[in-house]
Amino acid sequence: MAARVANLWIIDNDPMVSFYIKRLTELGALADIITIYDSPRGAVDYLLLHKTSLEHLPDIILLDIYMPEMDGWEFIQEFQKIRDKLTKNVEIHIITSSNHPKDISRAKTFIEVKSYLQKPVTLEALQDVVSNYNMAERS
Repeated sequence: MAARVANLWIIDNDPMVSFYIKRLTELGALADIITIYDSPRGAVDYLLLHKTSLEHLPDIILLDIYMPEMDGWEFIQEFQKIRDKLTKNVEIHIITSSNHPKDISRAKTFIEVKSYLQKPVTLEALQDVVSNYNMAERS
């Protein structure tokens, strides 16, 4: 059986990208629940509201970094403030169109960021993200 997670979030302001990633995730049967946020602020608010609920918290967050109002970098900074209050290990994986070395280097400075994937993301890349999460959870 293929690796899967209970709860996967997509945070991206582009509805076409979110739909595409959601569809790949469904085709790969990678998650039981897939939630899309078009704004990082809504995701932060939800995390704060459900910080002790294992069933409501995501296992994996697929995060775009360039969005209006609150970008992915700001989301990560907010996430750092609440990470220790969450009752579940939540991984962040950046999915972006940027291949700028500055962005890649910056992503590596955050312990919460487990990978940096360039758009368009592939099913194989998403399978690797889920498989690696499951291996980390077992060890």
